[in-house]
Amino acid sequence: MDEVPESDRLLDFPHPREQSELIGHKSAEQRLLKAYVGGKAHHAWILGGTRGIGKATLAYRFARFALKHPDPAAFSDNAPATLHVSPDDPVFRRVASEGHSDVFVARRNYDLKAKRLRTEISAETIRKTTRFFSRTAGEGGWRICIVDAADDMNKTAANALLKVLEEPPARALFVLVAHAPGRLLPTIRSRCISLHLHGLAPDDLATVVQKHGGQGDVSDLPELATLSRGSPGRALALSHGKVWSNFRDFTQLLTTLPGADHKTCMAFAEKLGARGAEADFRLFFELLSDWLAASIRRRATSPADAVALSASQWTDRAMPQNRLGAWSEAWQKITHSIAQTNALNLDRKQTVLQAIHTIEQAAAPSMR
Repeated sequence: MDEVPESDRLLDFPHPREQSELIGHKSAEQRLLKAYVGGKAHHAWILGGTRGIGKATLAYRFARFALKHPDPAAFSDNAPATLHVSPDDPVFRRVASEGHSDVFVARRNYDLKAKRLRTEISAETIRKTTRFFSRTAGEGGWRICIVDAADDMNKTAANALLKVLEEPPARALFVLVAHAPGRLLPTIRSRCISLHLHGLAPDDLATVVQKHGGQGDVSDLPELATLSRGSPGRALALSHGKVWSNFRDFTQLLTTLPGADHKTCMAFAEKLGARGAEADFRLFFELLSDWLAASIRRRATSPADAVALSASQWTDRAMPQNRLGAWSEAWQKITHSIAQTNALNLDRKQTVLQAIHTIEQAAAPSMR
């Protein structure tokens, strides 16, 4: 597999395959555990939920457990309480170092020429699973394929995976990590058991952020807790300053609309469009999309139930209920623009300026 340079990593905290703890998601873990020790583990599982919520951590945790305990019948009446495998265990160490011969991870590869991750999981990557499963398990147990994330598969790759799922090899486990399971092919979903992972409770979220060196206390940052949607990955990314600072700058910029200063808008767009700011750009627009959607829902359902966001007073004036249709169209336009920019590597600076213009158009009739 192509190695991703350290400079491409968003934050310096352990990869899910290196995580020995699982905070939250107890019901999902127990369902996997009971199915496995009961000898009824389905050959394919979809772990769905918000990006950064802990799906991959659970996927690797399940994989390690199955590799450590290849015979469910051996448990008899002494089944363990969790899927935990000690980080000192050889199985844990080999999986963490990507050195276990019975684990294959299908993911986006790093494009050395473009110096960035590819935008999709290719069909060639998925076809490697056929060669992987054609070999005998190196340690005589399970062969496990983790797809992280299944949302990243292009259409050809998805169809290639479907062929393997339709006729699964013996003693094979597939674990599909999916941020939006509903977007997967219905035929793939029908061949898997789906587990939905919910957002972490505020206390659990604070525990994860503090454990991994997040800056600030989530319990003291209601905006951060709201926009992270219970996702520790997102909360950690935001708590490390740059993206959160960018979003605060943007919400401050909103208060000058319509008629924002051109130089201010250009400076903001150039910051997110700069070389090396791809991860900041992606996270910023995830926040923007979620913030717009949350603001529209709030204004549509319960105007008095204010979400603690920096620009909530501005949105109360800019989003009267008789203009929510226009705001929904603005949200759809911005979301589509983000997807196109990420998929086709378009000009990020122009995408930022277009988003500001779209919001200004939606707000203008109400702000005059």
